[in-house]
Amino acid sequence: MSTYSFIACRAEGTIEVHALDTEHGTLRRLSVVGGVEGVNTLAFDHERAILYAGRATQTPLLSVFTVVAGGRLEHRGDYELPHSLAFLAFDTDALLVASYHDSALSRIPVNADGLPCTEQPTFTDWDAGKNIHAVAATRDGAHVYATALGSDAIVGYRRGSGEEPALVRLPATAVEPAGAGPRHLVISSDGSRVTVVTEMTGEVITFARDAASGALTRVGQVSIVAPDDDLVTGVARVPGGAAVPERPIWAAELRQARSGALWLTTERTTSTLTIVRAGDAPRVLASTSTEERPRAAAVAPSGDLVLVGGETSGGVSVYRVSEAGEPELTQRIETGGNPAWFAFQRVD
Repeated sequence: MSTYSFIACRAEGTIEVHALDTEHGTLRRLSVVGGVEGVNTLAFDHERAILYAGRATQTPLLSVFTVVAGGRLEHRGDYELPHSLAFLAFDTDALLVASYHDSALSRIPVNADGLPCTEQPTFTDWDAGKNIHAVAATRDGAHVYATALGSDAIVGYRRGSGEEPALVRLPATAVEPAGAGPRHLVISSDGSRVTVVTEMTGEVITFARDAASGALTRVGQVSIVAPDDDLVTGVARVPGGAAVPERPIWAAELRQARSGALWLTTERTTSTLTIVRAGDAPRVLASTSTEERPRAAAVAPSGDLVLVGGETSGGVSVYRVSEAGEPELTQRIETGGNPAWFAFQRVD
C-alpha cells in the first residue's frame, strides 16, 4: 500500500508530489509540477484518482490532474470558475466551491471523466452570507454545510429534487458571539455532528445535526487559547476592516484524526497545533509549537499522521498523534513558499 501527498505551494505556483511513509511518518519528494500560479486549495476524487487545484488568479481557475503510476500528475485542463475561491470539496459528482472574497458558494457538476461539464447547470448562491470560507457535504448525501465567517453563521442546504436547484438553502445557524468568525468545519463520519473553529475567538464549537431536517443545535465548545498566550479577540482581515491588534486570536485549520476521536486545530499568532478530544464536551489534550503561521494542516488516510504547513516558514512538519492526543514530530522538510493545502491518495 502506498500513500501520496500533494502539497500546494501558493507562493511558488507549484504542486509538490511526495511519497508518505506511514510507518516512519516521513515524506519523500517525487516531483514538482509548475505552472499552477495562485494555487491555494485542493480537492481529491478517490474513485477516479483526480486532483483538483483551485487557483486564486485574476480569473479564478480550476486545474484538473489525473494521478497516474507512481503518483505523477497528468494535466487535463484549466477551467474558469464563476467566482474567487477559498475552499474546494469533492461531492460525488460535483465540486463544491466556497468564495471568501465574493461571498458565494457554487456546486459545479463533473462528467464521468471527472471534468467540469456544461450538460448540467452550475448552482451558485450569491446570497448565502458574508465571506464563505469552507464547505463540506454529509456522507449520507442529504446536506451540505458552509461557514460564513463574516455573518457568524453556518449555512446549510438540502439536496434539491425535481425542478428545484441542486441545493436548497436552509435557515442559517448562528455562531455566537458576534464577531467569532466561523472559519473551517468538519462533519463526523456518522453525520451526527458538525463542528467549526472560530478564527477570531479561537473556539471549537460542535453542533448536533438532525439528519432529517438538517437543523443544527449547539451542544459543546472549548477554547484553544491558553491564558498565557496573551491574545485578544481578532478581527476579520478584509479591505476596509478594523485595525488588527498586536496579538490577535487568529485560528485557522480544523481537521479530524483517529477516526474522528480527535480534532486538530492551528492558531497562527502563536504558531501552535492543538489537539482536542472530540465530543459534546470537548477538551484540550495537548498543544505544541509548530510551523510559523500554520494556516494549513491535514490528516493522512492512516488517521494518525498530521501534516502542518507554515504560511511564512516555507516548511512542513509531520506529526504522529497518539490515541491519547500526544503529538510526536517525525519529520520537518523545506517546501516551496507558502504550503497552503494538502491532499492525499492511498493506493492499495
